[in-house]
Formats: sequence, C-alpha cells, structure tokens
Amino acid sequence: MMPRPGFDDVSPQVGAGSDAETLQRAIALVRAWRDPALPGLVFLIALAVTGGGAIAFVVFQIVGVPYVALQLPFVVSGALGGAALVMTGALLAAVLAERRDRVIARAEMREVVDELCAIVHLVSQRRQ
Repeated sequence: MMPRPGFDDVSPQVGAGSDAETLQRAIALVRAWRDPALPGLVFLIALAVTGGGAIAFVVFQIVGVPYVALQLPFVVSGALGGAALVMTGALLAAVLAERRDRVIARAEMREVVDELCAIVHLVSQRRQ
C-alpha cells in the first residue's frame, strides 16, 4: 500500500515514555479523522439518531392518550418512520463497514503478494 503524504508516513519510535504512546494515539486520531468514509458514517449515525428521536417523540405524544384510535396516527407516522430510519442507518453503516474491511483486506493481500514476489526475485537472483 502506497503511503499517503501527511501523517501516514510518520511512525513514532516506541519508547518507555508516555510521549510515544500519546503520539501514537494522536496519529491514530488524525488517521481516523482523515478517513474518507467518515462523512458517510457520520451521516448514517445522524440518520439513526433522528429515527430514535422520532420514536421518542411519538412515545411522549401518546403517553397520555387512552384510546388506541387516537394513538394510531402518531404510531404510523412517527414510530414506523423512526424505525425505518434507524434500520436504514444501521444497514448502510454495516455495508460501509464491510466495504472498508474489504478494502483493508485487499491492501494487506497486495502487500503480502509484493513481499512474496520480492522474495522469489531474490531467490532467483541468488541461484544464478
């Protein structure tokens, strides 16, 4: 995997002090912040939170209503819509995480294949 310019090419020296640990955490935080999937994940979390808010709003609206017939419009419009938002956000977040894991696995496999090709090349040079 080709390193990106910026913080990807920084590797702190692991030492006995807590400064190295703090630097590693800071670099991990910057990498997570610069992740291209972050805006999509934030949107999906906001979608799920909005759905949860809609469900909570419906619950607070129907608490004092004794008749089911009067509760039904709130449940149909708010609770079902909120549940749909929560499920959509969770499903798309799972798809996004699966795609990210697949990209990472392909990059790791590419690195392994590159290392294996380099070893085969060195062995073939040594035999000559």
